[in-house]
Amino acid sequence: MSADLRADAPNGRGGLVGQPLGGETVVAERIRRLADMTWNDVEACLGESDGLVVPIGTCEQHGLHLPLSTDTLIAEAFADRIAGATGVPIAPTLSYGVNLPCDRYVPGTAGLSFDGMRESLRNLITDWTRQGFRRFFVVTAHGCATDGYGFAHHEAIKQAALPLLTERVCDVFVLFPYWEEIGDLLTDQSGVEHAGEVETSLALHLFPEMVRTDLIRDAANGEEEERYRAFPEGVATGPPPAGWNGAEGHPSAASAETGERIFERCLTAMVRFVAERGGGRNS
Repeated sequence: MSADLRADAPNGRGGLVGQPLGGETVVAERIRRLADMTWNDVEACLGESDGLVVPIGTCEQHGLHLPLSTDTLIAEAFADRIAGATGVPIAPTLSYGVNLPCDRYVPGTAGLSFDGMRESLRNLITDWTRQGFRRFFVVTAHGCATDGYGFAHHEAIKQAALPLLTERVCDVFVLFPYWEEIGDLLTDQSGVEHAGEVETSLALHLFPEMVRTDLIRDAANGEEEERYRAFPEGVATGPPPAGWNGAEGHPSAASAETGERIFERCLTAMVRFVAERGGGRNS
């Protein structure tokens, strides 16, 4: 068995993602959650599907206006809809990921080391493969990408899978919504910025009650912007400077309508990808 975990996958960002289904609507159906099943329920489920959707989030600062669980909530929303549309069951969320070194002193932020992330996911997948699961669709909305650090979070996920792929034990696919082109849907940004227009729009669409709209503030410009960027691109040795926001880009341009369009476009691509690989015994 094999999976495409190349660094030169579409747009050079690594991992896997499907193609849009045009104007096709993704319809959510019954979601089968491992956390809600008994062990014999899971045994029966394995008779129908050897696939498993695995959402991975973070506990990480997302500016003054979004909760620490932002990446987790977004990943879970995508994972739920993928599971509902394809019939592939969904695992409990791993709510911690590899965070940027700059965030270590930001109150509440906590994560796993690269090795910790790699070993945690590998242990989980190894247990599930012993039981008969063979195709894993890892859904994450966290990139951990900045100058000098690369996609450390994604790389840890890939490294977790490699020994299992080498031994032909299972297939592991990484699904990241922002590999889909969404620049044409944005007002003031060309792509994803941390807690910027994209994430704030998705939050307004998916969990608006948790967005502190009164605290939305765009990243500073000019000299202040340079000082701001020096912090997230370095390794923190203490708390962030006074007046630090934590968000990048232009979250003030966000809207629930934009969030819905982003969500549906990215979701359609991921559902198609999973559906084409089935996860079923006869696929």
